[in-house]
Amino acid sequence: MRKFADSLRALVFISACIALSAGGSRAADEKILPAEVLSGTEHLLSLVGSANGVKFQPERIAGLMDFVIRNKKDGEIFSAGSANGFSSSYIELDVRTRLVDLLKYSFNPAIPWFVTSPSSLRSTSWKQTDKPWPELPRLWELFDAGGSPVVIRGMETVENTPDLHTGGYYRYDLHRTLILFTSGPRRTVISISKQADVSDVGRKGYIVGNDQDWTYFYSGEPGLNVTGLGWVKSYMYDSAGISVYTEAGQDATAMRVANFKWLRAGWSNINMVQNDHIYQGMVRFARTFKEILESPRLPAVKTLEGDCLKIAALSDAALRDQMKSYRRLLAAHGEKLDGGARKHLPDAFWSESYWEGLSRQDMQSLLVLETLKGYLGKSPAERQGSAAAPSSQAPPQGG
Repeated sequence: MRKFADSLRALVFISACIALSAGGSRAADEKILPAEVLSGTEHLLSLVGSANGVKFQPERIAGLMDFVIRNKKDGEIFSAGSANGFSSSYIELDVRTRLVDLLKYSFNPAIPWFVTSPSSLRSTSWKQTDKPWPELPRLWELFDAGGSPVVIRGMETVENTPDLHTGGYYRYDLHRTLILFTSGPRRTVISISKQADVSDVGRKGYIVGNDQDWTYFYSGEPGLNVTGLGWVKSYMYDSAGISVYTEAGQDATAMRVANFKWLRAGWSNINMVQNDHIYQGMVRFARTFKEILESPRLPAVKTLEGDCLKIAALSDAALRDQMKSYRRLLAAHGEKLDGGARKHLPDAFWSESYWEGLSRQDMQSLLVLETLKGYLGKSPAERQGSAAAPSSQAPPQGG
C-alpha cells in the first residue's frame, strides 16, 4: 500500500509538472534579444552585489538603450534565452508621467516601493545602503545636467504576491543597484537587482476575486495552491532583473519603461518556470504600474507620504485593531464572490492565531495598500483616502 501511495504521488507530481511547464502559444513567436542588448544586460548585472567596485560605463549599454527606445512591432515577444538554466522575458510600456513624479512615487524613501506595484509585491524594505551614501537618497534631487552618472548600491528584502499559476509567494533578499545618468536630452534611471540567496520556502497565497483589485490573502502555510501540489516545498532559487526608466527630454510628460527578468524557481532543484510564466507576471506588473501612475485619483506625493508616516506611527495594539476591521471587510468581499467567503478564503483566515501572528511589517504593508486602494476606488477598501479602515467587530465565522 505504501508503495502504491508513493507511486500515485509521483504520478500526480509528474502530471502537475507537465501542466505547469507547458509553454504557451507565445513561445513559438518569441525572439531572442539582439546581441548588443544581451551584452548591455551583462554589463549592468555585473554592477550588482556587495562590495561591488565595477564602474558603470554608459557606452557599453548604448545598444540596449537604442533597443529600449526603438518602437517595436505589435505582438513582438522577446527573451534572453535560457542560459545557465534561467527562464527569461522582456516587456516595455509607455507611461504618461514625468520622471520626477515616477521617482517620487516608486523610489521614495518615505513610501514603500510596492505602492506602484501592488499586484507584484506584498512588501518591500530597504535594509542597507552601501558607502559612500549614508542612506537611500531622494533620487529626483540627484540629476545634474552634464554631470557624471550617479550609482547607488544597497540591499532590500521583498515578498511577492501570490503567483498567477501556483498561488505561491516568496520572501527573499535582493542586492540592488540604482543608476542615474543623462544622455543628450534624455534622463534615465536604471534599477538592477540580483537575488542574494535562495528564497524562503514558498507559501500558499490566494487571489481573492479579481486580480486587478489587488486583494490577496497570505496563509503562511508552506506549499502551493494547486490541486496535487499542496505538499510541494518550492523555492525561488535565483533571479535577476533590470528596469529602465527613460524620458524623451527633460520636459517630457511620457516615460518609456522597460523590464528584463530572469528567474529560476521550482522544487527538487528543478526549474519549473517557463518564459511565458515570466511574461504574464510582467504584464500583470505593467498593467498595474501604468494604472496607478496615470490615475487621476492618485493622491499627491505629500499626502501619501503623510499616510505612510501615520501608519508607521501606529502602536501594535492599534495595528491589530485595524486588522479586525480589515478582516471584516475581506470576509464581506469574499461573501460577494461566487461560492461565498468559505470557498475563497482558507482555514487560516478564520483562525484567531493567524491574525495574532501577523508581524508589524505585514500589518503596516496591508494598511498602506488598503489606503492606496481607497484612493483609487478598489475593493474591499470602501473609504477613499483613509489611512486606516474603520473599526468594527470580528467577521462572522459561518461560510
